[in-house]
Amino acid sequence: MEPSYHKLIFDHIGIIISLAFIVFLVRYMNTKIHKFDDKEWLTRFVSLLLTTLTGLFVADKLIISEKPLLTPEMSDNLFELIKNIVLIIFGYQFNAATNKKSKENDCDEK
Repeated sequence: MEPSYHKLIFDHIGIIISLAFIVFLVRYMNTKIHKFDDKEWLTRFVSLLLTTLTGLFVADKLIISEKPLLTPEMSDNLFELIKNIVLIIFGYQFNAATNKKSKENDCDEK
C-alpha cells in the first residue's frame, strides 16, 4: 500500500521542524557555552546530546511510520547508546553525592 501524498508531506514537515529545533538548540548552546565553568559546560553538553539522540529515537519510532529514518539495527544501537549515557549520568550523580556526603562527614569529625 502506497503512503498518501499528504502523509509524506506531513512526515517531511515533521522532519524539517525537528531538525530546525535541533539546530536552534545547538546554536543557542554555542552562544551560551563560554559563560559556564567546565563542569557546568560538560553537564549541559551531555544533556543536549542526550536530548538530541532521544528526539531522533522518538521521531524514528513515532513520527515516521511509513519510512523509518533508521534501520532496525541502527535503532537498537541508538537505544543502547541512550541507555548507556543515562546510566553514566546516574552513576556520576550518585558518586558525586556520595563524595559530597563523605567530605561533609570528614569536616564534621575534625
